[in-house]
Amino acid sequence: MARPTAQVLTLLALLQGGGTRTVADLARRLTVDERTVRRYVEHLRELGIPVESVRGRYGGYRLARHSRMPPLMLSDEEALAVIWGLLLTGPSGTGPASPLAVETATAKVRRVLPTALSTRIDTVVDTVDFLPSSGEDARDTSRRDDGSAVRMLLELTKAVRGRRPVAFEYTTRQGRNQERTVEPHGVVAHRGLLYLTGFDVMRQSARTFRLDRMTDLRLLEGTFTRPADADPRNQVLGPLSAAPDRHAVSVRIRADAAHVRTLIPETVASITPLPAAEDGDGWHRVSLHAERLEWVAGRLAAIDRPFVVESPPDLRDEVIALTQRLIEASTSSGPRFD
Repeated sequence: MARPTAQVLTLLALLQGGGTRTVADLARRLTVDERTVRRYVEHLRELGIPVESVRGRYGGYRLARHSRMPPLMLSDEEALAVIWGLLLTGPSGTGPASPLAVETATAKVRRVLPTALSTRIDTVVDTVDFLPSSGEDARDTSRRDDGSAVRMLLELTKAVRGRRPVAFEYTTRQGRNQERTVEPHGVVAHRGLLYLTGFDVMRQSARTFRLDRMTDLRLLEGTFTRPADADPRNQVLGPLSAAPDRHAVSVRIRADAAHVRTLIPETVASITPLPAAEDGDGWHRVSLHAERLEWVAGRLAAIDRPFVVESPPDLRDEVIALTQRLIEASTSSGPRFD
C-alpha cells in the first residue's frame, strides 16, 4: 500500500486535472475509504493548498479558481507535453506568443518540476532540434498512446548527451524489420515527426531514422566520440546520406522549388537555385542520394518540367527506359470497354 504522503500527493495530482471530483471517485482511485479521502483533503488545506468543497448531488472537491499554482504534479509524459508545446511555439516559428514569453514560461514550468523529472526534461530540451515549420506539417498516424514514445525519446536524448551507442528494431519503408546499432548524434523534430540522426555501425555510414518506426530501444555499454562535423539539422533537411548502395544524383530542373518539393521532399533532396543561363532563368539543381534510379526517373516524369540529368549517366538510361514503357503503354491495343 502507498504511504500516506504519496497518497496525498496523488490526490493533489487528481485535483489538478480540473473539475470537481466526487468523494466516491477519489476513494476508488486512491483505493481508500471516503473518510480517508476527507482526511487527505484536510492535509492539503493545512499545506496552504486551496481545496474547495462543492455541495449537492454532483458535489465533491476541486481546487479553487484564480488561486496561486500549487506544486506542479506531472507525469513524465505530461511534463514533456507541456514543454514540447512551449518549444513548438518558439524555435519552430509557430504560435502567437513572442519568443520572450515562450522562454519565460518554459523556465517557470521547468523550475517547479521535481528535480529528477526536471533533469530528464532538460536533457530533451538541450538535445532536440526544432526545425522551422513550412506550413503544412506531416501527420504521424502511428503514434503510440501507451507512453512508449515518450520513454523512447527520453532514453534517446539521454544517449545523445552521454555519447552512448544504442540498439533498436527498425521497420523500413518496405516493411522489413531490422536490428540496428547506432551512435546517436541528435534528435530533430520536423513536420510533425521525430528523427534520430547518427552513425550506423553495421553499415558504416551516417543514417537518419524515424522514431515512430523504432521499437525495443536499448542503451549499450561504452561511449563514442561524436564527429566534429556532425550536423543533425542539415542531415534531416538535406539529401539522404551517401552510402555504398545509393547513387549520387544531380539534376537541373526548370521549375518552381515549391512544385519540386511536392514530389521530392526536403528530407530527401537539396534544391539550389541557379543563375540565369542561355536557356533562360528559373532553373534549380536538385541533389540527392537514391537507392533506386527508377524511382528518381518516375519523380522527374511526375514533376513534368524541363530537366537535364547531370549525373549519374545510368539515370539517363532509366529515363529513356521509362519513356519507352510509357509510349508502349499508350499505343498498345488492349481490351476495349464500351
